[in-house]
Amino acid sequence: MRRFVAICLALSVALTGANVWAAPSKSSKTQKTSSKTQTASKKRSQAGTKRDKKDGEPEISFTTVTRETLPRAIEHYVAQVERMSRWGIMVVDVANGEVLYQRNAGDHFIPASNRKLFTGALALDQLGPDFTYRTYLYRTGPVDANGVLRGNLVILPQGDPTFNSELFRDAHVPPDWIFRDWVEKVRAAGIRSVAGELIVDCSSWVLSDLEPKGWPTRIMQDYYAPQTSPLTLNENLLQMIAKPGKPGEPAIIEFAPPAEGYPIINKTVTGGRTALSVRRLREGGIEVSGTIASGAKPQPLPTIPCDNPTLYAAAVFRSHLHRAGIPVEGSLRLSTKRDALPKLSTENVVAVYISPPMQEIVRRMMKHSNNHFAEQIYVSVSAVKLGRGSYAASKQLETEMLGRFGIDRGSVRGEDGSGLSELNAITPEAVCKLLLGMARHPAAPYFYDSLAVGGLDGTLRGRMKSDVTMARIHAKTGYIRNVVCLSGYADSVSGKRYAFSFLVNDVKTGPAAIKQVQDKLCELLCKLD
Repeated sequence: MRRFVAICLALSVALTGANVWAAPSKSSKTQKTSSKTQTASKKRSQAGTKRDKKDGEPEISFTTVTRETLPRAIEHYVAQVERMSRWGIMVVDVANGEVLYQRNAGDHFIPASNRKLFTGALALDQLGPDFTYRTYLYRTGPVDANGVLRGNLVILPQGDPTFNSELFRDAHVPPDWIFRDWVEKVRAAGIRSVAGELIVDCSSWVLSDLEPKGWPTRIMQDYYAPQTSPLTLNENLLQMIAKPGKPGEPAIIEFAPPAEGYPIINKTVTGGRTALSVRRLREGGIEVSGTIASGAKPQPLPTIPCDNPTLYAAAVFRSHLHRAGIPVEGSLRLSTKRDALPKLSTENVVAVYISPPMQEIVRRMMKHSNNHFAEQIYVSVSAVKLGRGSYAASKQLETEMLGRFGIDRGSVRGEDGSGLSELNAITPEAVCKLLLGMARHPAAPYFYDSLAVGGLDGTLRGRMKSDVTMARIHAKTGYIRNVVCLSGYADSVSGKRYAFSFLVNDVKTGPAAIKQVQDKLCELLCKLD
């Protein structure tokens, strides 16, 4: 950090007229353009027509872009949509920290999935690119001569987002493949039945603080908004099938994969026309309601986020054990009290799942903009580092990291890891400082590689396919209602790298128009000498 400050102070003296991390003024939309350019931009916006060139004013070249013409070129494109949106922009030279352009750079914006930049940085900074999650299954007692485990089976999770995840699973492998493998490991350990319970050790988690603030009610039933949990299965989504019961009685609800004993509220009736619905209740629980025809075929129900993913995953494992002829006599429960269970040891381990390294997990999360991965990563960092996985604890770790990057605490409000929260508020300046900090971080190559590449992969596969921008933009997209964001790095044809943040809120038009302007701005940066 001292080295970073020293570099910035030296540059502020050496670079005449350069703004090196100067605090942006909230009363001015831009500090790198002249008052004449700002006035022209305003008139252009009000008239809705192309600005006429004034006598003596140099032409804006779209073939080559210099540091002097960049501000006017950016204003030219933003003016096309500024009446329909609010823009926050910052562009920084990664090599020396020089701010080349800023517009509302100190104002707060909802970042949408640009929030994942902070989540990925936190994981790589706190746990490291080579970190792997480990999910253990172990026993707490001896196995007698008859194969009876005189104790409990315990699952010790770390919040691994890859556990039975579709992003790390071959298309031909079932979603519960790890549990199927674990059943064979149990059998290989000589266990034929369990006299005790099946327990999930959640003592390193604060189960009351695993729901982020600011998620709108309207997304509660949506597959892209699953709940965070110590143990995961199938992206923490529930898949169920309804079958007719006896006439007048409730329908038969089955889970896929089976999860015997997992509680749901069944308000269905067999008879009449088939019309079924399923919803996750705000106060907790899953409710299935409606009617199913007596002669109806099995009806798949809509996939929704699970209300208690850890309990559900454990129920699936217990069902696999039972179906393999290995009954668990005791109950299924979550243990939250620290040191309440016997410790894990090399002698009592039955099975273990080891995740891919964090660098690959972050890469999948960023490129696919996977919300499940983002939330699991964000909260699990504090579970691993502090032994109290929660949003509050992870915020503490994030604040400490941002302080090392020179990011003011008030410039970042993060209520989740994915960007779904409407309470998230981040400044373009904070985003660029994060990007600059990660460019100097030991994990810099992995952070850079995790971003979607313009025209090639991830959420930028269909954008920036021109010869100028193709493969030169590494960035994170972000989109929720009335928000369209893009932040990352631009590699110019001259070989220089620039960090940029385009945060756009209050969008009153389709996202396509905003994305088109963002892509044009990226093209300018790629042409910049």
